Amino acid sequence: MADVSARLTGAVPASKICRVDVPRYDEHHATTLLALDDMSAAVADALDKLGVGADIDTESLRPILPDNRVCGPAVTLRYRPLPGSPARNRENGEGTVFGDRDLYGLGQAGDVAVFDCSGARSGAVVGALSARWAVKAGIVGCIVDGPIRDTASIEEAGLPVWSATRRPMAARYRYDLVELNGTVSLRDHAVTPGDYIVADRDGVCIIPFAAVPDVVDHCLAAQRDESAFIDRIDAASSLEELIAGLGPGPNPA
Repeated sequence: MADVSARLTGAVPASKICRVDVPRYDEHHATTLLALDDMSAAVADALDKLGVGADIDTESLRPILPDNRVCGPAVTLRYRPLPGSPARNRENGEGTVFGDRDLYGLGQAGDVAVFDCSGARSGAVVGALSARWAVKAGIVGCIVDGPIRDTASIEEAGLPVWSATRRPMAARYRYDLVELNGTVSLRDHAVTPGDYIVADRDGVCIIPFAAVPDVVDHCLAAQRDESAFIDRIDAASSLEELIAGLGPGPNPA
């Protein structure tokens, strides 16, 4: 088991950390997918072909900046909403322990942090300080099924973030930390630590860890076919010439 103690704040009880070792591939797989022109669409086609994984639209998880792109293994965090009012929870000392900084510490450079708020939208779980901490830890992006805030400061920090919504109120006194690096949910789709997250302006894709090499191979083959098809479209002098030259049978979508 990796010793990550020097990267953790100690605020999160060890009992809430499900695992420290997260499976990861060589960075080649992530860099290959990031080089694709239309990354999430290519990955979604591969997932559809292989019958694995899931995709999520930008109405559900919206990027702060449209040009942001990330790909990497997931480290995960799950919150649940506290039942009482923030005033009562404040009096009782509840809702004061948060796991984002230790989540980033559990991660390695190139990882994507995934936040599951159990459907709650009562307070932002990622903001300016969290973003700075993530960048310092080498986290390449955050996918937040919940609210964020301080978006201008997050942009300034250079952290790509996708979120369900934005809200100025903080998470303090509103959430209970359930666990780090357990299986979480993104819009009802399971994410296990080590699954690869792909996100860009078109949406978010979840690649099961075991399927990553097959997804990469499928994307590369599809890119070659599509590039050849684009060349044929561009080379044709007219639509009639293009159609006449294609012949019968299916063509790239």
